Order: sequence, then C-alpha cells, then structure tokens
Amino acid sequence: MIMRILAFSDIHEEEVALERLKFIAKSHDRVFVCGDISQNVSFALSLLDSLPNCLIIPGNWDNEAVNKILQKSPQSVHGKRIEIEDGLNVVGFGYSLPTPFGTYGEFSEDDFYAGLSKLPIDNNTILLLHCPPKGHFDEVLMGRLIGSESILKIINEKKPFAAIFGHVHEHMGTDKLGETYLIKLPPANRMHACSIEIKDKRIDVDFISL
Repeated sequence: MIMRILAFSDIHEEEVALERLKFIAKSHDRVFVCGDISQNVSFALSLLDSLPNCLIIPGNWDNEAVNKILQKSPQSVHGKRIEIEDGLNVVGFGYSLPTPFGTYGEFSEDDFYAGLSKLPIDNNTILLLHCPPKGHFDEVLMGRLIGSESILKIINEKKPFAAIFGHVHEHMGTDKLGETYLIKLPPANRMHACSIEIKDKRIDVDFISL
C-alpha cells in the first residue's frame, strides 16, 4: 500500500495557495501542516474546514487567538501522538526558538527538550515540527544557524522514522540524520509544497509548485 501525503508549512494567510492546496489534497490520503498558518482566526478556520484530513501544528507566527482555535481542533497534533496507516504514527510539536520579531510561539531550548522528551516517539514516528534541528536547513543571513539543538538531540536519541519541518523560508530539501529521513518544507506562501509517498517504510519526496 502506498500512502500519499501532502505536506506544507508557512502559508502565512496566502489565499491563492490555500485554494491550490485544497485541490491538490484531493489526490492525497493525508495532509500535514507544519505551522505559520495565520494571525487571522477566519483564515485558520477556513484551512481546517477545507482540509478535513489534515494534521496540524502551530508555528511561531500564529498568534494567541489562532493557537486557541488549533488547541480545540481534533486535527491538532501538537504534543500528541496519532496512529496512522502501515504501523506508523504521527507526533507533533510546533513553535520555534526565539526570533528577532517577538512572535507568540517561541520556546527556549529547555522548553523544546522538556516537551519532546515526554512524547512517545519511536522508529515508526513521523515527527511534525515547525523548527528545524540545528545544522539542517537552518542557515540564514551571515551564516547564522537558527535550528534547535534540543530537536537535534531528540532525533538522535529517539530515532524517529522521519522528521518534517518548515520555518526557514530560504531552504527546502531532504537529508538523512542517522536512520531518520529529514524533509525541509518550502514556504507555501511562495506557492510551494511537498508530495510524499511512503511504501514499506521507504519515502519518496517530490517538491511541487502550486
């Protein structure tokens, strides 16, 4: 059996992108949304309603009102584990490290490690994150790395099957960290997303234009 997943991050209230994602989602079994959705409650509600098969986490940019909407939604997997097809499970953990912009969803390294270490992550887990692990698709201006040491440590310790994340708009791509597949999502507000196929615990990734 092949499981087809549409994954995206950093849509930032882009209505045209959401319309295209709604259409593309029809040919996928599941949708993963890795944060930075909206600072507007109506857009967040529209996204949740339009993509009923999505699993979602917050990013750093999503404000308090949108976070409250996500927390109430059964589609939210922040701090949770959901069993899915083929013996796999999804564990979600959103937010980012502190940014220069003082956004709502900012955690310290200690917050990330304490939160993630409590979660039942194993080698059948697809880990949905907003923030990258340190040193992987996280370089910004002046060579600064803004990924999380704690996320890197958790991946090395718990060895999930895959980790999918967004946040840093400058990068997209795939890599391996030990046995863990890393998938860095492009920003959806620039009309990009990712189509993922999983069969027999093998991943095929296709970066798509919307």
